[in-house]
Amino acid sequence: MSKTISGRAPVRIAFEIVPESSLPPDKAVALDEVDGLITARIGEGHITPELRAELEELHRTVTQQERWVQTSPELDPHRLEQPAEGLGIAHVAWERVAAGVLPRTVLAAPVERDRMLVWLLHEDHASAQLCAEMSEHGRRIAGDGLWEQRWPA
Repeated sequence: MSKTISGRAPVRIAFEIVPESSLPPDKAVALDEVDGLITARIGEGHITPELRAELEELHRTVTQQERWVQTSPELDPHRLEQPAEGLGIAHVAWERVAAGVLPRTVLAAPVERDRMLVWLLHEDHASAQLCAEMSEHGRRIAGDGLWEQRWPA
């Protein structure tokens, strides 16, 4: 297993496409978190396999470079299930964009700044519901400091 800058094994962010019936009613995504891994289980009608693969690869780069790091979920293993506290530490969102906004073969593009990460997603490959739910998860995860951005000073 490769090591990150800190010498620890990289945290992994995984995306799985699952039957919608395996998710809570009326949900496009469910998140599961353990130390070193967060898994987004996405309903099959809300993301294409091509976008899922691209997002997983892009997130691997972000975590291996330690631009975003997980704080310990062991203190509160159900912390993702709690509503956002509104601390506003950082902003992470998923936004659907028209195909012409992205280069021809690109389905996802991260836009990152200090205290912000926005994922621009090809509108034909992600549902509006998925983007809204992932943005809400971002308000909890990044906004409340469950994951921290390590932007170079």
